[in-house]
Amino acid sequence: MKKQFFSLFFCSFILVSCSYFEQAYKKEPIKVVDTIVDFSSVDAFPLFPNCKSIPSREKQQVCFQLEMSQHIYASLKKYSLNAVDEVSDTVLVKLKVNSNGETTLTNLKISAQTKQLLPEFDSILEVSIQKLPTLEPAIKRNMPVSTEFILPIILTN
Repeated sequence: MKKQFFSLFFCSFILVSCSYFEQAYKKEPIKVVDTIVDFSSVDAFPLFPNCKSIPSREKQQVCFQLEMSQHIYASLKKYSLNAVDEVSDTVLVKLKVNSNGETTLTNLKISAQTKQLLPEFDSILEVSIQKLPTLEPAIKRNMPVSTEFILPIILTN
């Protein structure tokens, strides 16, 4: 009797323990992670404080471009840029907004003639960019990222 009871107990223990281990070793499905990152676009553009409330991504981009242009224009307007000859040129300003929202001038494409006529233009532009408010940085995959963009400035007399 003891032998049968012990055998029955042993068999039931093995059956229960096998199903227990089966639950523990159940494999989870493999999660697919998107590893392809498009470095030429961002999920959200850098934003000036008053552009945050705009819901549309495209309108936020337009707001950013307008605010940047207006700020640079207002800053340049404070200085009297006097040239001996007539100036008609487009200056390409490459700006970088880092992941902390700080804006810096990274490159300036200006013709030699314009540089000669307006030698102080680059330093005035540098000062006006330093006076920009801290922006909300661009967002890519819910992370703040640095972005660069080119702002054309048209100079005419």
